[in-house]
Amino acid sequence: MNIRSNRRVTLGIATLVILLGIWWVAVDDCVSTWIFQGVKTPRCPDGRLRQTVTLSIQGLARESTGSVTLWALAHGVTRDGSKLQSEVRRMEPALFLVDAEGKETPLPVESPWERQKPGFGQSARVKLPALPDGDYRLRARVDSPLGTDSVDAPLPLYAPARVQVLTDRPLYEPGHVVRFRAVVLRARDLAPLDGRPGSWFVRDPSGEILLEQRVPAGPWGVVSGEFPLDRGAATGSWKVAWASGDASGEASFQVHPFTLPRFQVEAQGTKPFWRAGEAPLVEGRVLYTSGAPVAGATVKVDWRASGRWPPPTAWLDTNARDGLPREARTDATGRFRLQLPRVPFDLRGQATLSATLSATDPAGDQVQGSTSVLLSEDALSVSAVTELSDGLVDGYSNRVYLRATTADGRLLPGAELTVRRAWDPSDEGMRAVTDEDGVAAFQLDPGPPISVVLPAVPVRPAPRPPPVRLDGLRDLLADEGDSSLEDQLAVERWLEPLRPCARFVSPDADSSEVELGLHVTAGGAVVDVTAEDSPLASCAAAILRARSLPPGRERMLGLALSLRDPGLPSLGFEVLELSEASEGLEEALHRAALDARECLPADLSLSAPLPAALTWRTRPGKREVEVGWTSPRTQEDSLPTTHLACIQSRFTGMRLSEEPGHAMGIVRFTAEPASRHSEGAAPQERTLLGYELEVSAKDATGELGSTKWIASPARLPPTRLRAWPVLAQAGGEVRIELLRGPDFAGGLPEELELQAGDRTLKAKVERTGTVPVARFSLPTSFEGWAEANWNGAVARVYVAPQARLTLEVAPDKATYAPGELAHLQVNTWVDGRKGPAAVGFFGVDESLSQLATLPDADAFDGMRPGPSVPSPAFGVLDSTALVMGRIRGANAAAATLLRVKGVPARAEGEKPLTFSAHSPFEPDVELTEPFYRVLSELTVRVRAWEESAPEGETLSPEGLARQWEQALAACEQRGEKVTDAFGRRLRLSQLPPELLALTDPRAVVVDGTRLPQDIENWGAWVARESP
Repeated sequence: MNIRSNRRVTLGIATLVILLGIWWVAVDDCVSTWIFQGVKTPRCPDGRLRQTVTLSIQGLARESTGSVTLWALAHGVTRDGSKLQSEVRRMEPALFLVDAEGKETPLPVESPWERQKPGFGQSARVKLPALPDGDYRLRARVDSPLGTDSVDAPLPLYAPARVQVLTDRPLYEPGHVVRFRAVVLRARDLAPLDGRPGSWFVRDPSGEILLEQRVPAGPWGVVSGEFPLDRGAATGSWKVAWASGDASGEASFQVHPFTLPRFQVEAQGTKPFWRAGEAPLVEGRVLYTSGAPVAGATVKVDWRASGRWPPPTAWLDTNARDGLPREARTDATGRFRLQLPRVPFDLRGQATLSATLSATDPAGDQVQGSTSVLLSEDALSVSAVTELSDGLVDGYSNRVYLRATTADGRLLPGAELTVRRAWDPSDEGMRAVTDEDGVAAFQLDPGPPISVVLPAVPVRPAPRPPPVRLDGLRDLLADEGDSSLEDQLAVERWLEPLRPCARFVSPDADSSEVELGLHVTAGGAVVDVTAEDSPLASCAAAILRARSLPPGRERMLGLALSLRDPGLPSLGFEVLELSEASEGLEEALHRAALDARECLPADLSLSAPLPAALTWRTRPGKREVEVGWTSPRTQEDSLPTTHLACIQSRFTGMRLSEEPGHAMGIVRFTAEPASRHSEGAAPQERTLLGYELEVSAKDATGELGSTKWIASPARLPPTRLRAWPVLAQAGGEVRIELLRGPDFAGGLPEELELQAGDRTLKAKVERTGTVPVARFSLPTSFEGWAEANWNGAVARVYVAPQARLTLEVAPDKATYAPGELAHLQVNTWVDGRKGPAAVGFFGVDESLSQLATLPDADAFDGMRPGPSVPSPAFGVLDSTALVMGRIRGANAAAATLLRVKGVPARAEGEKPLTFSAHSPFEPDVELTEPFYRVLSELTVRVRAWEESAPEGETLSPEGLARQWEQALAACEQRGEKVTDAFGRRLRLSQLPPELLALTDPRAVVVDGTRLPQDIENWGAWVARESP
C-alpha cells in the first residue's frame, strides 16, 4: 500500500512538473515550432513559416582560401498580423558553383561547417579551383525542417588585364560600317587572355549607347566587332569600348561626310637646315593620287614662326615686299619653288618656320599640306644628362652623358666628341665616342664656375600702324547720305598721300581727328575743301584739293580722318626772353616745331642741339613775329647743318593768335629721336654663373661642326648609387657602387638589398676597391625593374623581356593596277626564330591621312607599363623608348635611367572578393497575384448577381462576404492559388487596407441601385466581423 501510494505521489509530482514546464514554455515560446521545426518564436505563427538564406563571403579568390558563412531566417505572421522572425537552428548547408550557362557544380569545403556564435549561422573555409575568367554564381543551399531554399551571389572572376581598342580607320561617313578590334592581355605578364568574356559598347556623340554586344575574346586575346552606321547617323566624335570585368579599353572615331582628296601637295627644303647668311629654298610638287602631276595649280602659303629667335618683322607681314613667299604656281611637271629671304646674321639658337600649303587645281578643288624650314646658328646640336640634375660640380669628376646630333636631329653614332672649356684656350679637351644612339659618356671636372655671357636675342619692333585712317565718309547729295563703293575705294587711295600731314600730331598725343568737307564736280574734280583752322587740317585740305574722284554725278562729301604720330623725330625748344613773353608765342613755336619734324633725319638715335638759335621780337599791333637766326658756339654733338635750312623755313611767318606787347628773346632747339616705347626694349645680353663648354664632333668623313653647352653649378648629395649595367640580362651580374658626398655622416652598410620583382636579393658591400660595391646575380627568369635604396639614394636596372617579337610585311609587287589583287607576305619572329603570332591588318587609302591622323606602329605602346619619367632624357628618350627596346646604346640607356623617378608598380594578382547576398522574400508581392485572381472572380459573380437578383435587392456587407467566399471556392476548384505568402487562405479581415478597399461594395457593384441607401463603412464592418 505504501509502495503503491509512493508511486502515485511520484507520478503525480512528475506529471505536475511536466505540466508546469509545458505551461512555462507555452507562455514564453511556441512549443510546436520549437520542437518540430527548430525555430524559437515568442508566439505561434498563423500559417506556415517561410525561410530565407543569407550568404556572406570574405577573401574568396581562385586558388585561394576564403570563408563562407550561412544563416537561415524563419519569417512568419501571427493571427493578429504581427510579424515573426527568428533564426533556424537546424540546417544542412551546401555550396555550388554555377557557370554562365547555368551548369551547377558542387563546391567542397576545406573544413567542416561550424556554428557561429552568437547565433546559429554556420561557416566553413572554401577554396575556388583554377577557373577561366568569367561571370559565375556561388549558390548556397540550405536544407532544414522548413524546407530547402537557396541564394545566388554573383561571382565575377577576372584577372587584372589591359585592353587596347583600335578601329579600322579614324573617319567614317554616315552609312559606312565601322570595324573595330581589341586585344586583352593579363596585366601581370601581358599574356593573351583567350576566351575572356566581355562586351562591345558603341556610343554616339550624345553619349547614348547604340550597341551593347557580348563577345568573348578569341585566340591570342583578340576580339573583333563591327557596327553599321545609319545614313542619318549623328556627326561628331563617337566612341567604341570593349569592357571585361574591371578592365576596359576605348577608342574614338569621327563621323561626318567627306570626300577623299584627288591630289596632294608636298614640299620640303633642299637642305635639312640653314645657317646665317644662307637663303633657304623649298621645293614642292602637286600630284594626283594616281601619280600624275597637277599643272597650273595655285599654291598659297601661310607662315608661322616658333623659337626664341624672332624672324624679321617683314618676313611675316603679308603686305611686305621682302617678306616670305606667299604664293606659287606649279609648272608642267607639277613642281613649284619657294625662295626665302637670306637668314640674318643675328640668328641665335634655332628657329622653325612652319608653312601651311593650300593647293588649288584648275578645277577649283583644294587640298592642304605642310612643311617647315629649320634655321640653326650651329651645325651641331648637343644635350646633356648628368647625375646631378644636369649640373656640374667643380673639383669633382662628374659623370656626363652628351647626345650629339646634327642641327636637324640626325643621330651621329660612332662620332668622336671633344669637350673643351670655352674660356680656357689652353684646354685640349676630353674625347669620347658616341654609342648607337649618339650618346657619349665623359668623366670631367669643369673647374670653378665663371660668369657666362648669353648673347642677346634681337628685338623686332612691331610695325607701326598706318598714320592715317579713314573713320567715316558720307555724301550729302546721295540717298540716305551713303557714299558709293567706288568713291570709298578712291578715298582710301588718298590715305597714303596724306601721310606727311601726320607730322602735326604731337608725339605726346595718341591720335588726332580731322573732319573735312569736299565739293566734287560731276567730272570728279575737287573744287572746294573746307577744314578747321589748324595746321593738320590745312595740310590735309591742301593735299585733297589736288585729288580727284571717278567721274559720275556731283558730290558733296564729308570725310572723318584719324591721324597718329608717324614716329618721326621731334624738335624740342626752350624760350629765353628779356621781358615777359608775348601771349601765344609758345603755341606758335609748337606748331612750327611739328611742321619741322620732317626736316629731321629719320634715323636720329641721340638727342642733338641745333647749331643755330632763333631770335624773336614782337611789337604791339602786329601779330607777326619778327624772326632771325644766330649761330652760337658750336657743339660736337649738334645736328648737321645740312638740315638747318629746312628747319628755318618752317619758322618763317609765325603769327600769334592774339595781339602781343613789346618782347624779345631767343629760342634754343634740340632734336629728339623718335619715341621707342611701343617698339620694345633694346636687346640686352644676360650673364649667369656656370660653365660654358665647347663641344665639337668629327667622324670618318671629317669635321661635323661645333656648338656651346652651358651647364649650371650643382652640389653633391650625401649619398649616390650607380648601377652597371643598367640594361641587365636575366641571370647576369649587376654591380652597384656606393658613392658618398662631403656632407655624408655615418658608415657604409654591411649589405645592400636589391628588390627584383617579388624577390629581395642581398649582397655584401665590398670595400677593397676604389669605391664600395655590391654585386648581385639576377634570377634567370627575371624580367622588368630591379631597384636598390640606400640612405635616400636609388639605383635602378632594367631587364628586357626575354621574348622578342619582330614583324615583317612585304607585298609581292611594288605597284598594282586598279582592281588587281595584292598579296602580302607576313613573317613573325620570336627571339630571332620564326614563330606564331597574332597579326591584325587594317587597309585604308593613304589620301585619308590628309583628313585625319592614321594610327602608327606605336598604337600599342601603352599596353606595357612604363616607369615615371618627369622629363625625357635629352628631350627625346622616354620610358616608352626604354621598355619597348628602342634604346640600343649603353650610354643612352644609362642616361635615360637617370631620369626615372619611379618604376611601375608590380601588377597585383586577383583581388579577393568580399560580399553578401540574401534570398528575396516579399510577402506583399506574393499576396498580390492571388488577390487579383480572386478579385476578378468576385467581380464576375457580382455582375451575375446584379443581372439575376430580384428588383430592389441590395448587396449588404454580409452578402459581399459570402460572394468573396464563393469566389475563393471557385478559384480553388480550378486549382488556382488562393493563399498568401504564409499559406493562409485569403480572408478579408487579413487583407492590407489598400487591397481591402478594392473589395468595397461601392467599388465592386456597377449599378448603384443595388447598394443600400444606408451605407455602412466597409473597413469598420470587416474589422468588427472578421470575415
